[in-house]
Order: sequence, then C-alpha cells, then structure tokens
Amino acid sequence: MLPLLVILFIVSYGILTLLVFEQGKTIESQRGLIREMLKDSTQLAALKDKMARDDSKRAHEKASVPAEHKDADSNASAGTKGSDKETKPGKSTHSMKEAPGKPASDLEDVRRSTRVI
Repeated sequence: MLPLLVILFIVSYGILTLLVFEQGKTIESQRGLIREMLKDSTQLAALKDKMARDDSKRAHEKASVPAEHKDADSNASAGTKGSDKETKPGKSTHSMKEAPGKPASDLEDVRRSTRVI
C-alpha cells in the first residue's frame, strides 16, 4: 500500500507544480495587459487634455476676433453685417458641453455627482 501512496503523492505534487507554473504565466500575461491598458489610458487622457486646450484656445481666439472686427463692421452697412452672421455659424456652440440636470427623483440623493470632466 505504501508504494501506491508514494506514487500518488509524486503525481499530485507534479500536477500542483504544473498548476503553479501555469498560474504564474497567466498572472504575467495579465500584468502585461494591465500595463498596456494603463499606457493607452494615459495616452487617451493626454489626447483629451490637448483637445480641450485646443478647443478653449479656439474659443478664446474666436471671442477676440469679433471684438477686433467689431470696429471694422461698424463702418460696413447693416445688410452685409447680417448676412455674414448667417453664413458663418460659430463652432463654439457645438463644442460646448453642458452638464445634464438632475431629475426630480434624484434631488434628495446628495451622493450623486453630475460634473462634466
């Protein structure tokens, strides 16, 4: 009976060693995937930040451009002034994001945050 138990223990330890080895490989591959996801997330955050800065810069430039052209437009006729505004709608109206309002059912729940990042 003892030789059978020894063989059973050797086989079980062999299987356990194989399981530990496979788990190590799985953990390492998951660690690599997490690192790739973190790198992608960092790049995406940097891209979103750059786009937000560009949008705010464009909005600032568009805000300063009408102030500069206001003096030039005051010398122009009223008919051309109205047609310019109709043919050139500003992009700033499309790029502005608004935070959604809270529904009436959620007004009691102060834990909910509806900030736009």
